[in-house]
Amino acid sequence: MLTLKSQEFNLAAQAEQVVNFLSETKNYALLLPENQTSGFQCSPSQFSFKAAGQIELTLEKQLVENNFLHFKGAKSNPFAFDLYVRIQAEQNITKGYIEIKADLNMMLKMLVEKPLQKLLTEMASNLATQLSAGK
Repeated sequence: MLTLKSQEFNLAAQAEQVVNFLSETKNYALLLPENQTSGFQCSPSQFSFKAAGQIELTLEKQLVENNFLHFKGAKSNPFAFDLYVRIQAEQNITKGYIEIKADLNMMLKMLVEKPLQKLLTEMASNLATQLSAGK
């Protein structure tokens, strides 16, 4: 099992605002890096995109709570994975990180570990940009 985490983010937003933003699948189009992804599509319960120009990934919303969001990779994905967003409210800021847990063989792990880590880093950075812009 491969576990990757983004850097911790500190957002000048209330936790409720962060959860509301992340609960809307359409907002993941704003978080995914444009230079690494394409073909973004969404419905109220899932979103999909093409990563690195070749791998189609679909994530289905599983659970949304005050400090935790869980998206599960669809069965049609090339490998099994889960995306988690963990947040914690502290005074006037919200801290947290984005995490992926993937079930990969060694060969696939070598191929996708660095791109997935970069994806998480950029998603966390884009989240901070979006919420600091007051969107």
